[in-house]
Amino acid sequence: MSAFPVPLDSPLVIRLLGEALDSGLAARGAVRAIELLGSGDAFWGGLDLPELRRMAEAGNPGAQAELAWRWAVGKGLARSAREAVVWAARSAEAGTPAGEAVLGWLLYHGQGLPRDLAEAWRLFDQASRGGDLRGTTWSGLCLLRGDGVTRDPAAARRRFLAAAGQGGRAAQYWLGRCLYFGEGGERDFDAAVRWLREADVQGHGRAADLLARCLFFGRGTAQDRPAAVDRWRAAAGEGIPSAMYCLALCLLAGVGVEADPAGAAEWLRRAAAARIPGAMYLLGHCLAHGIGMPADAEGAADWYRRAARRGHREAQYELAERLAFGGPRPDREQEEALRWYRAAARQGHAGARLKLGHAYRWGDGVVENKTLAVAWYRRALAAGEPAAAVWLGECLERGEGVARDPEAALALYRTGADAGDPHALAELGRCLIAGPDGAGAAEARARGEALLKAAAEQGWSPALAELERHWFETGERLMASGNEASRAEAAACFRRAGELGHRRAAFYHGECLRHGIGVPADLAQAVVWYRRAATLFDAKLALGDMYYYGQGVPASFREALRWYREAVRQQDDAYAHYCYGYCLFHGQGAPADRREGARHLRQAAAKGHPEAGFELGLAYYRGDGLVRSPRQAMKWLRVAAGHGHPEARAFLERVQREPKLN
Repeated sequence: MSAFPVPLDSPLVIRLLGEALDSGLAARGAVRAIELLGSGDAFWGGLDLPELRRMAEAGNPGAQAELAWRWAVGKGLARSAREAVVWAARSAEAGTPAGEAVLGWLLYHGQGLPRDLAEAWRLFDQASRGGDLRGTTWSGLCLLRGDGVTRDPAAARRRFLAAAGQGGRAAQYWLGRCLYFGEGGERDFDAAVRWLREADVQGHGRAADLLARCLFFGRGTAQDRPAAVDRWRAAAGEGIPSAMYCLALCLLAGVGVEADPAGAAEWLRRAAAARIPGAMYLLGHCLAHGIGMPADAEGAADWYRRAARRGHREAQYELAERLAFGGPRPDREQEEALRWYRAAARQGHAGARLKLGHAYRWGDGVVENKTLAVAWYRRALAAGEPAAAVWLGECLERGEGVARDPEAALALYRTGADAGDPHALAELGRCLIAGPDGAGAAEARARGEALLKAAAEQGWSPALAELERHWFETGERLMASGNEASRAEAAACFRRAGELGHRRAAFYHGECLRHGIGVPADLAQAVVWYRRAATLFDAKLALGDMYYYGQGVPASFREALRWYREAVRQQDDAYAHYCYGYCLFHGQGAPADRREGARHLRQAAAKGHPEAGFELGLAYYRGDGLVRSPRQAMKWLRVAAGHGHPEARAFLERVQREPKLN
């Protein structure tokens, strides 16, 4: 099973739970409805249905109110809003608080009657004044929400307190909630926990959900995450969507309970079915990465899309990332990806703002607009995206979409580097090592080198290339100056670049060691550095020569031949052909192969290598391994002489003076 793409450690779980709570998820499902409470009186609740019906039909308003409630909830008979209205109206007409409360509830929800919040509030208030706990609680909810009456949270809190004190569990929950969020007065976690516990004991699911948050965060009570998980589990069992989601988070991360990816996935599925956007988003992640369930890329994209459409910014960003990278229809999906990046960016998603900056900077799916790119980078930085500092810094350093300002760019690189961004570390390091000479230059360059190495260690691969390039170019510049002190510095620069993996620098350092340029000659070390650069053609040739002449290593025609062969395969070079051909022709490092050796000698001579021409001329003249041919001998001797070979010139002069010279 793959690891979760974002480590779900405790801080992240706390953030997700905090978002769930602070977004009002704790009260999900109660925004457009109010809980249908129990019987208005224990006496009426204890009557069997036939007796209750007899008394209601006989005109008892208390029995009529109870019968109305049973029709509304379907207790002992099929639910019927029409019948509930009939009996509630009869009870309310008699001025019975219980009947007024039930009729108000039916009006509030538009069940059996057109919805009328103002009339519902009037009936709730009347029932409350008559001592009905349900009416008191429901009138408090109207005051809290401003349904049918001017919103007054403080008055709502007073009504909840009155009903809570008489044991009303819904009032206890809502009072606890008001105290928790500071609605209608100051926040008081201690009092909130006290009332939430009262409601929880009576089996109120939402109270258990909010109490779990208090236990998880240690608000108004000692922090007890296992107990929080226990309350969430109880609330989830009561069908509370937010509790399902929070329980899933804990099971996924193993916070307060042993990690259970399969159990987490199941609760996420239930919470997602209840339209919790965060659950939809995390369910998409589980499907995408096979966490607690088989991986399903299409299913993951579907849940990301559902959460994105419900405004979940992380899902919008994740969906955009999937569309932007690897989709089957790049052009069409890039356009959709940009729409989702914009949606997430409007909600303050720093990463989405950064991606929009990239899109405008390079014209990726939109018309290139570097000014807009700078604006999006600034917004991303303001939203807390540290990577935006370096991209904005690049624009300022180069004058892209904004006036050039190297000092401001350097400050931004420092900001990003302080946040640990590897790209910023690399850019700051680059600026430091390329800074002007003078006081503190050596210290700054050492710091720059350390920053580039740190960036590379964190996975920013261009950092090492930047450091290699700096030392290599510095070495070339110093070597070109010509004086001995500069050559010593150049050799040191080549060594630094070579140690970081720059092959050309490694080769140059090998040359310095071989020929004593800027450093004492050390043929053995030269071979070591040539080997570091052995993928380069020049290094292959150098190694061939070192083994051929026994410089820094024991002489070995076999090794020399191997390196010459590698050089010939890599590049069609005159000297490489000559060395390889000479060894083959004379059987050095392998059995002699005159034909193949002569072929490479011809290629070298044709490219202007004088030694190759002279070698061929002598071989043809003497018939040494080749069929004797004075004509071919003269041809290749003239080629060698034409390229300045002194022995070839002398030989031709002697032949001209003495035509029969053997």
